[in-house]
Amino acid sequence: MVKLPEKDPKIDRPILCFGTGRGGTTVFLRVLSEHPDLGWFSNFTHRFHHKLFFPLAFLSRIRDLPGIGDAIPYDWKICPKPREANKLYRAMTGGAFTQPKPLAATDADDRQKTIWRNAFKSHLKWHGKPRFVNKHTGFPRCDFFLEIFPDARFVHVLRDGRAVANSLLNVDWWDGTIENSWWWGDMNPAYLEEFEASGRQPVVLAGIVWKTLMLYNEAELAQVNPDQTFEVNYTDFVADPIEMMDRVRDYCQLPESEIFNRRIKKIKIHNADDKWKRDLNDGQKELLMQTIGAELEHFSFKI
Repeated sequence: MVKLPEKDPKIDRPILCFGTGRGGTTVFLRVLSEHPDLGWFSNFTHRFHHKLFFPLAFLSRIRDLPGIGDAIPYDWKICPKPREANKLYRAMTGGAFTQPKPLAATDADDRQKTIWRNAFKSHLKWHGKPRFVNKHTGFPRCDFFLEIFPDARFVHVLRDGRAVANSLLNVDWWDGTIENSWWWGDMNPAYLEEFEASGRQPVVLAGIVWKTLMLYNEAELAQVNPDQTFEVNYTDFVADPIEMMDRVRDYCQLPESEIFNRRIKKIKIHNADDKWKRDLNDGQKELLMQTIGAELEHFSFKI
């Protein structure tokens, strides 16, 4: 029997995942979202992003139907799935959230608080879940979200900068030029000089993107209560998703779940962290290490 939506659900310790683009947050969210206590923005509410369509979150309940939810292939278009709902973010906030600059607590004015809280509540109501999980990439937005959700739990997904850079080089929407592929405000002058000195090599710009966002993430997380932050090394996650999810579940204070464990075991996670070793030539590898070698060491990635 399908439970009717609650009239006004409580927003309890929302789980906010973030990281650099191409950093593994999509795969991480895909796995974490299988916990039966979690609601999320879906592919449907992303595509039909006006608030009038928030009841489409009800479709996400399909995944909990016995004998049906687990039988629907995840890749089918009709299968509700969590996603980084950038179209929804833009529509909700008039572009304020997705603008290419950091956001402070002061940017979370009363209007923003109302927008975000109503969106989370609506999706919890229609999805019929007690907790909400969301993810975004780019700037961390911790200060902004804490002003709206003081009890938020942040999960920072970190991935080796060489894997991130290589992934950027292999997507068709990133061409490696400052004009079309730099979306992070004014570049650090030292980084700009580094890029120019390389002859504007795309692999160098990819490395600069990674270290710029990683340092932003580190700075914001340093200001957050340590009890509200958790770091996931993507390499450790893909090596043993179940063990990592046990740790994440404990941190998020989610109950143990046989359904969750069963679903995780069925997910095939492809580990592409070493793909950069095959894809990049020796010259690119050398340039990339010159660009991010110090940062790789700083963030405890194996050199």
